[in-house]
Amino acid sequence: MTSRQSTGKATAKQPGQRAPVPRTVRRAPGAAPPVARLYRMSAEKALAAIPPGTISVLMTDPPYTSVNRSVGANAHLQRWFPGGLSWLEIGRILAIARHKLRVDGVAFVMVNGDGLHEALGAMKRAGFSRVGTITWDRRYPGLGGGLRHQTEFVLVGLLPGSRTLTGVDLVSVPAIGPGTAGRYPTQKPDGLGRIMARIANIGPRDVVLDPFVGSGALLVDARERGAHVIGSDIALAAIRQANVKLGAIGKLGGRGRSAVKPSDQPATPARPKRAVPRRRPTRS
Repeated sequence: MTSRQSTGKATAKQPGQRAPVPRTVRRAPGAAPPVARLYRMSAEKALAAIPPGTISVLMTDPPYTSVNRSVGANAHLQRWFPGGLSWLEIGRILAIARHKLRVDGVAFVMVNGDGLHEALGAMKRAGFSRVGTITWDRRYPGLGGGLRHQTEFVLVGLLPGSRTLTGVDLVSVPAIGPGTAGRYPTQKPDGLGRIMARIANIGPRDVVLDPFVGSGALLVDARERGAHVIGSDIALAAIRQANVKLGAIGKLGGRGRSAVKPSDQPATPARPKRAVPRRRPTRS
């Protein structure tokens, strides 16, 4: 049973008049039930729809071109995102994202070893005051000495007022093997997102964004911690997988539409509507 709160003075019901309808009381953003919203659209379009100062934590694995998509084991990536983005292009997107962060916001951005130098430059050009590095040991047990300790990196973009982070600069999480059933290309393990969420102390009052959401793995723990999560991707297959993984409910839309609710832009906590006073009929 839902309880209602009165927001105005009680008035006597007049004959032939309807009972006054109580005004809806909206919860504060931190008290609202956590939601996951997914959008099939580019990162630029998703970010353009988000007001400045909204995002607490950005965590993402961009489709950088330092992964060779043309030959060998990575050739299948052409079916998902054939072009990829240079770190110059990603840097422009990160600059937009920085303006959407709260004053205590922080950004986690994935990169491989080949693109590390360019990625560091992109983060600095995006306007982060400090950039730290977390080394991810991908741990491929049983695949031979040459593959057992492959590494990637998580760049941590900080603002002058960024929240206090708790964690280490080396994490060991097994990667998703290429033979895993239903694997999304470049899919990251849920455990890696859990570590980022723990380092950033994500909680129910936070809004977490992944503008290159892929399978949604990096947002899993943020959602479990009660945060609002927003993800976008141009690939419909990515939105479908993230929709399942994050437990988002709703009909999948087409390009530029929400996978959770019909909308052309990410929804932010709504402001209460101003009540319009009703005029009482005058007696003649």
